[in-house]
Amino acid sequence: MRLKKRHLDLQAKIIIVLIAVVVPTFLIVTIAENKVTQPILSEEMKQIGITSAKTLASEIASHRLLSLPNAASTIESKIQEFLYSQPNILRVDVIIRDHNGEAKLLASNIEEEGQPADYHFAFDDKIVSEYKKDETDTWTWDIGVPIEQRARDKKSGKRILGVVHVVVSMKFVNHTVNAIWKITGTAAVFTVILLILALSYFLRKTIANDRLLRQTEDQNLQLTNQLHDMQRKLMNTEKLAVMGQLTASFAHEIGTPLSAIGGHLQLLREELPDKRSNERIDIINSQLARIEQIVKNFLQSTIKPPSQRQLVDVNRLIDQTLALVKPRIETAGIEVKKEFDREMGPLRMVPLDLEQILLNLVNNSLDSLKNKSQVRSYDFRVRKQLEVSTRVSQIEGNAWAYIMVYDTGEGIKKGHLSNVLKPFFTTKAPGDGTGLGLTICQQLAKKYGGMLEIESKEGAWTKVSLKIPYQVTV
Repeated sequence: MRLKKRHLDLQAKIIIVLIAVVVPTFLIVTIAENKVTQPILSEEMKQIGITSAKTLASEIASHRLLSLPNAASTIESKIQEFLYSQPNILRVDVIIRDHNGEAKLLASNIEEEGQPADYHFAFDDKIVSEYKKDETDTWTWDIGVPIEQRARDKKSGKRILGVVHVVVSMKFVNHTVNAIWKITGTAAVFTVILLILALSYFLRKTIANDRLLRQTEDQNLQLTNQLHDMQRKLMNTEKLAVMGQLTASFAHEIGTPLSAIGGHLQLLREELPDKRSNERIDIINSQLARIEQIVKNFLQSTIKPPSQRQLVDVNRLIDQTLALVKPRIETAGIEVKKEFDREMGPLRMVPLDLEQILLNLVNNSLDSLKNKSQVRSYDFRVRKQLEVSTRVSQIEGNAWAYIMVYDTGEGIKKGHLSNVLKPFFTTKAPGDGTGLGLTICQQLAKKYGGMLEIESKEGAWTKVSLKIPYQVTV
């Protein structure tokens, strides 16, 4: 909507600019044109009047019309002929001198007697003209042309018989100037409208092309992001492949010292008969067996046959896992809280898989608690608590077993929550973590149709929930 509004604003600005530029331009051109055209037309009308008066004066003199008995009627007929051919001439008068030397109106297209009221030219050999308004407030050319008769004797010169008085109307010029104004104004309006329509069309085309360009850019950006994701996944796959080769080599090489350690532990058990020492040796033996089993799994296959799955008492396995890390818990002074659902039945799964998930989650919590106490060692009010709980919940008609590990450690930054399950992502110092622990836990959970859910508040707490489909077993 904002984009559309912005484009409408742009179109309105273009229209305003067009009107502001085109209309004044046409106005200036029209004024200049009128300033040039009007004097030319006015001079042309003046020449028409002079030429007409000269022609009539020449005919009167050459044909000696003034000496005819019916001179007035004959001259008036000539005047009418001129008026037919020159509609812009309002009036034609032929004025002569009477016996007393006074001006007398001999013939006219206007019915008057005596001297015309507006005649004021002298009887001389000059052509005179005057630009003025008549009684109707119309501009006219008032022209006087002498009627000259040459004497037979060249020494006598020429004699002025009278004057042809012509009044030429400027209405035609005014109509022409007004027509120019109207034509120019119409052209200006038409040009503005045409330009607006053309620019609107091209503006819409530009907007459409711009929208297509933006869509193409967005698609290219999405494809680029997908390409980067695929490249990252490929790099992670290559890393995992290399790590698998290294792990297989490591598993092969570690088998021999593990066998030696097992033998020495057996001898140590026989040499230390007290019960407390035997409990410690049993824990070490169980972990050694676990390591040997992991080594065998690496050497054989990453996919275990279904026959290895068995019913696992989750609460008991949690107790065993906590017993493994008891020295770390006691050394750090961490308070451990357990809330078990004692009515929850066993889960059918590989015990080693569940133990590996639990051990990873508990060790992460212990590391977080340790880091928090190191950063805030001065504050004795820092509460170091590790809580492990189990429960069964019904969600949309399906039963789910939840195993939750909660700690009051340093928490996870909000920007890191979406990345903690990705391979090789770690916030630990170099050498303290590989970034694969939670990734492996997630893969093991998916193996049983489950998942990991992580919640955290930076600097306060973290809760990781293992969610696995739960079926009642008899």
